[in-house]
Amino acid sequence: MSISIIEFSVENFKIFKKKVTFSMLSRKNEQTFENNGQSLLRTSLIFGSNASGKSSLLNAFAILRQGIILSANNQEGSNLPYVPYKLLDNNHRPSFFEVIFCLDNKIFKYNFSILKKNIISENLFEVSSEKEEKSYLIRNEQEIELFSEFEKSNDVIAKTRKEVLFLSAASQWNNDLAIRIVKGFKNINVISGSDSGGYQGYTIKLFKENDEMKKKILDLLKKADFCINDGVVEKIELPDIFKNQLMPPLKNLSNEADTVYFSHSKFDSENHQIGIEKFNIGDESGGTQKFFEILGPIVDTLENGKVLLIDEFDNSLHPFLTRFIIDLFEKSNNKNAQLIVTTHDTSLLSHKDLIKDQFWFTEKDKFGAGSLFSLAEFDLLRNDTEYSKKYLEGRFGALPFIESI
Repeated sequence: MSISIIEFSVENFKIFKKKVTFSMLSRKNEQTFENNGQSLLRTSLIFGSNASGKSSLLNAFAILRQGIILSANNQEGSNLPYVPYKLLDNNHRPSFFEVIFCLDNKIFKYNFSILKKNIISENLFEVSSEKEEKSYLIRNEQEIELFSEFEKSNDVIAKTRKEVLFLSAASQWNNDLAIRIVKGFKNINVISGSDSGGYQGYTIKLFKENDEMKKKILDLLKKADFCINDGVVEKIELPDIFKNQLMPPLKNLSNEADTVYFSHSKFDSENHQIGIEKFNIGDESGGTQKFFEILGPIVDTLENGKVLLIDEFDNSLHPFLTRFIIDLFEKSNNKNAQLIVTTHDTSLLSHKDLIKDQFWFTEKDKFGAGSLFSLAEFDLLRNDTEYSKKYLEGRFGALPFIESI
């Protein structure tokens, strides 16, 4: 189910006191693809100092995605992920989330707002090329109105509890449009670069079960100059120290696990190749492990035209590797997949094949409130400007203020 992100907004969530909007829209150029009459970017990069809202923005999107996919499973009386801006006295306003996206040759706008214990509002519209909105769902707490394709799901209204999104509930009760939207959002993934180890198993699974994916992953490892010739998945026995840490339900599982062994050329004293040496991935460098771990989601996203958001993208990766990944989405992206990352790698601001529209910044004011803005808002800048130098000079803001020691 092909899906593309147009815009995402959030308000009164963590650092974001006021509404901020992130956009993948741009003028038509080499960095964009056309979808439903919209020129959309393939990649966008978000910069900013620590604690300025970069991770909060991606966390907000992850909450919206999880709500669409899993909200119907919320237990009665369960808490919702309500984390309002806390530096405002008596702030009891709802948190607001909204996404505009392309799906099935149509453009949809979906939003909801929440408090700790209940959904406050929920709306779904189809947006026409003339910017007119066709209503499917309008909700004010437990007052729910349905239109068009959703009208056939009137019986779901009574089954939708106050802590459950109607869209998620309707998908479980076989509403076709809701099912398509949920499937679309399952093709969007949000991962953390600092904690990508959780995706190593997914990459190993692709490596083991899909020969075409294995070939692509190996090819990218070779192009990235890790001196790897080949790789194979083998079973290893779990060490006792690991098994002893498992909780009782997991202790009865297999004592073995899949791991990857990479083949490297072996040389004699005269530098003649005399064979190969196999390395368990655990014995490879941290950078090799990190790159392999995120290659599964990256290759899957590119091959299937999905959307991938990576927080702390440059964690443990050399600047040449981050640029290499960006180039995959810019130059080897026939399915128009999208990549959105947060990063501190300012060298990417000097990437000659990227334009102003692809660079975003988060900034925290003296009251602790976060803002979000695009480099495109700086009208006097040319696309051939050395953005990295000007950013570090403080021309765009979004830098930490660090006192001298």
